[in-house]
Amino acid sequence: MARKVECGQFLVIEATRAEMHRACGSPGICDYCGKVSDNGYYIAVINQWFCPKCYEEWKKDARYYPQDRPVEERNYQYYSKLLCV
Repeated sequence: MARKVECGQFLVIEATRAEMHRACGSPGICDYCGKVSDNGYYIAVINQWFCPKCYEEWKKDARYYPQDRPVEERNYQYYSKLLCV
């Protein structure tokens, strides 16, 4: 079941490939490495879904910019409704 995960100030949803497919037609392919993954993380600020490996790598270098918040919140609200988070 899709759920919000803690990632500092970032808004992130953990969701399975099947949940993403049902919600928005996503094929469950990581937007970073291009590999199919059964589980992943929707990162609202960049509007992308990452496999667990790429998500962990992204977290190492991610920097929060307050000016991105309106877009991040809009993306998060849209996908959280689709994924019933």
